[in-house]
Amino acid sequence: MSFQVTGHVYEAESCLGLPNLFVKAFDKDLFIDDELGEAYTNNEGYFKIQYSEKDFNDLFEGNPDLYIVVKTPDRSTVLYTNKKNYRREADTSENFEIAIPKSTLQQQNSPTDDRQLLRVLVGVAWIDGFLEPEEQNYINQVARQKGLISDQEIEDLLNQPVSPDQCYQWLHTYLGKNPTKERYQELYEHLSALIASDTRLDAKEADVLKFLSSKKTSVKKLQERLSKIFLDSKFLMNVVRDTDEGSTVTNQGMKALGYYARVPNFILSQLCTSKSDPLLKNDMAKIYLDDNFSPTQQEVIAENLSIIGELPLELSGIFLRNGPNPRFQPLWLYHWLDGDGMIHSIQINKGKASYRNRYVQTEGLLLEQQERKAIWPGLMNLPRFDGPHGILMKNVANTSVVLHAGKLLALWEAGEPYEIKLPNLETVGPYTFGGQLKSTFTAHPKIDPVTGEMMFFGCSFLVPPYLQYGVVSSAGEILQTVPIDLPSPVMMHDFAITENYTIFLDLSLAFQPMRMVNGDLPITFDWERPNRIGILPRYGDNSSIRWFQVPPCMVIHTANAYEEGDEIVLVACRMNYCNLLIPFYNENNQLGEIDLETLKLYCWRFNLKTGAVKEETINEVNSDFSRINDQRLGRKMRYVYASRIAGYMKPKPLFDGIIKYDLEKNRLQIHELGRGRFCGESVFAPRLGGTTEDEGWLLTLVWDAVEKQSELLVINAQNLEGKPVARVLIPQRVPYGFHASWLSFGQVSP
Repeated sequence: MSFQVTGHVYEAESCLGLPNLFVKAFDKDLFIDDELGEAYTNNEGYFKIQYSEKDFNDLFEGNPDLYIVVKTPDRSTVLYTNKKNYRREADTSENFEIAIPKSTLQQQNSPTDDRQLLRVLVGVAWIDGFLEPEEQNYINQVARQKGLISDQEIEDLLNQPVSPDQCYQWLHTYLGKNPTKERYQELYEHLSALIASDTRLDAKEADVLKFLSSKKTSVKKLQERLSKIFLDSKFLMNVVRDTDEGSTVTNQGMKALGYYARVPNFILSQLCTSKSDPLLKNDMAKIYLDDNFSPTQQEVIAENLSIIGELPLELSGIFLRNGPNPRFQPLWLYHWLDGDGMIHSIQINKGKASYRNRYVQTEGLLLEQQERKAIWPGLMNLPRFDGPHGILMKNVANTSVVLHAGKLLALWEAGEPYEIKLPNLETVGPYTFGGQLKSTFTAHPKIDPVTGEMMFFGCSFLVPPYLQYGVVSSAGEILQTVPIDLPSPVMMHDFAITENYTIFLDLSLAFQPMRMVNGDLPITFDWERPNRIGILPRYGDNSSIRWFQVPPCMVIHTANAYEEGDEIVLVACRMNYCNLLIPFYNENNQLGEIDLETLKLYCWRFNLKTGAVKEETINEVNSDFSRINDQRLGRKMRYVYASRIAGYMKPKPLFDGIIKYDLEKNRLQIHELGRGRFCGESVFAPRLGGTTEDEGWLLTLVWDAVEKQSELLVINAQNLEGKPVARVLIPQRVPYGFHASWLSFGQVSP
């Protein structure tokens, strides 16, 4: 038979629940009382203890004679007990309503807590073997505030060294088993001030935190509790500074100065265990630091490039491709997404071509160049909680480039854009739209070809709002930025627009920082997360968005969306699941299926009138990097271009052909690159004065692994299966990268 004791402990005067109090249940016996169980009150003051007959059933005994004891969090002081008025032969379920006078709490709880806090501060001050005068002055200041300046115990502790073990025991006692946010906030504020009081952080002062990371069960539990507080979004909201710096933090995405400004940075670096699997590290290096994924360090300018075939005289403009190119040896686990941004430019004019490439000189890269080494790890590792230069994670500006309102921007979705000058690719610096940008900025903004407006979004991975949506005028002024409610952080890489609507993808690839407590990656495909696609009017806000439920999936890149009657039609490359191109192995140590092998062009139809959703696969060929003629963006299109996935090269994400989908006739054409030749994203360059949607050329960078040659491939978009129009040979190797843009000389000056 099972039994339970429930109850509510609250302050008598205010009736407010009392959190974090220790409660223990007993069976009163003639000689020795049986311990039935224990618990701590939750944030509202409620508790629950469960036990069974074996916990109390002695010979000739019936149900227990029940009483409980309520103590302070450190269990040192009794606040309530009904031992003298125990409940004889208690029922299987008993409930207690316990009112504790405020005077009792003030008299017995506060001095004990304050003394415990001072013990912890003294212990941390002694942790490096020395008690600095500045540290002692700060402790005396706190003792004076707490009315304990003459406390003999504290005076004695200040005059004799304290061992790390004793310091930990005090810390454990002070926090208890269920520390409240308020208690922990007071602790870290005092620790921050104490450590900063002598203007330096001795390495030995981190010993107590290394101690927290030991494998002892009790320590591990404490570590998890501390991490849960630090990584909880509500907690993070409370520690953002109430200054203009807060908007700067949101703007720059991964700045440490706001979210963790009042948290001892070295504490955070010790709270979470980081995976350091040497096999995974070796495998990742083999994939993303080898062959044509390896970086090129030279910045080159080359004129009059060799051309196989002939460049059309009507093709005049600049082809740009952004991608990762780590400047220094990466720290720990390296992912393709982590490398420093490098832009490659091929300028085409009057049948001739020239080439240049340059790093995007981000704030983080400039600092690393000064120190001549990598400072920040990538997304598969913990951020730099110790906050070098106030930055948690480096903005690498490595994903795409976009031209809008005369500004060329290099983009990375977790930070602000960087402005780039043409034609020399010089980095101007961070671009915040005249200080209007209040969020991060997607790597895939959408520019309406008719109005010239640019729609964008920004995701937050730490604090709500987890999604913000903005509209930029054709002149480059942010017209609006509105928060969109999401239940938790999500990895939203792309979105879509129509003539009148904007479409968001709240899907299964989620950001869950609590996974770092167990040494796992914070990014995971959450099969339990409700998947939905949101549609809102272009100038709408959170109140006007409409969500449609869809089965679990992930979309990295959309092709386009448009309106058709009562329906919104979305075309994108959909995958069944996503592990962000991280290799994994089955129980036989064999490489498992990678997510790219499930990528297929897909279509959704959302009926705004009935709420119905229709889904279908357009084609079974695995493909990604879907693009269209950008003049059809947000309008119904006939053609989609994509890169065919070379599944036989797994786990490397390589592409061995260029696909043209004809949605009207439901057929496709493929341009075969040939043996050992792999491409990236193809961009459509329309013929000036063209009258049909596909009148123009497809341009893509190709690496010939056999000939060890990089080239720009130019293909007639109306004859995809024919030979290339031209192959522009590039005088140095161009590593695989991400997204490309074509800027005609009608958009920029030659």
